[in-house]
Amino acid sequence: MDNTVGVVRGTDKHLEFQKLLSITQFDAVLNAQFGTSGKTKDQFSVVIKPNMMVYINPKDHEVVVTDRALVEALVDHIRGQGFTKITVVEAQNDVGRMFKNHNVKFVAAQIGYSPDGRYTVRDLTEESVKTKYEYTDFSGRTKTWKHTVGKTWRDADFRISFAKCKTHEHDYMTLAVKNIYGCFPDPDKVCKYHIRYEVWDVTGRSYRNFPVHFAFVDGWVASDGFQGYKIPSPRHLKMLFGGRDAVAVDMEIFRRAGLDPMKSRILKRVVQQLNDGKTVYPEYKVAGDTGTKFQDLMPWKNVTDQIVDSIDILEEVYVAWGFINMKPAALYIDYTLFPPKNIFSRIGVWITKLLYNLFKGCKWYKKLYSRNRKGG
Repeated sequence: MDNTVGVVRGTDKHLEFQKLLSITQFDAVLNAQFGTSGKTKDQFSVVIKPNMMVYINPKDHEVVVTDRALVEALVDHIRGQGFTKITVVEAQNDVGRMFKNHNVKFVAAQIGYSPDGRYTVRDLTEESVKTKYEYTDFSGRTKTWKHTVGKTWRDADFRISFAKCKTHEHDYMTLAVKNIYGCFPDPDKVCKYHIRYEVWDVTGRSYRNFPVHFAFVDGWVASDGFQGYKIPSPRHLKMLFGGRDAVAVDMEIFRRAGLDPMKSRILKRVVQQLNDGKTVYPEYKVAGDTGTKFQDLMPWKNVTDQIVDSIDILEEVYVAWGFINMKPAALYIDYTLFPPKNIFSRIGVWITKLLYNLFKGCKWYKKLYSRNRKGG
């Protein structure tokens, strides 16, 4: 089966999504995997990982989380193929450690997920189990990493990453591959995966041991600029992407954004883990819209090399995370939905708002979030 990346663009997201399923041969990929499982369709487990847990405010949340309607359209399509064991999964993150209600069940309900017997929603943090990850180190030796995994993600017969098209200061963009990093059940992700380890290393290990069988990226409404992954910056691209190879899908989106995918450390680590330490990127063909760049549609602002390199240094110090996330913490978190858990969190919120008011007028700080553009 050809390694095809599908790209569609139009005016009706549901019609375009059906076209995407067709040109990427989703049904054939799904049924081929089913054919090797030795299971019945009722036993065959399909797990979908959308991007949910950046939800911190109902206002404009559609810009930064995967389109719920498209995820449920995918669920219904899979059910139409006769598969009934379908689960939508996410895991908790650092926000939930500081604020009440920021768990998968509550966030999913706020976004509008309504299973109605069609699928289930699972919190991978609540079903964390120990496991061993096989990986290749920088010397080419195979080693074992003892860590955790969510049972539903571990036991899935068919894993789907359904990401959102967004910029990110750690690796230029956060797409289908970075989306599976969110499957790690441990909520203290900053300490574990940005300070103790590197996010690209652990993502590569996860992908190698629990591979993604299909990837979709929702770019119908994308988000760009500094912290585009959590601060809504709506770019109405009206584009959807998909394919059986998540790395190839991400590479094509990097190119549409005017970025070199070889700069992505996450993509590099994943292909190295899949090829015993060798940096071998997949070859693929494009079906559907074969050439539209984001800049052809509207002014699109990427994260600069300087910011990515600086963040990589700053994130090694935990307090730097408070500075990096000062604006979203001061302006975007809905503290009615997600009230601080304790006195320390309340003090932290107060200090963050104070510091934001001090820094927001600084020329260099305003430059981080500057748009310098019209349209879109």
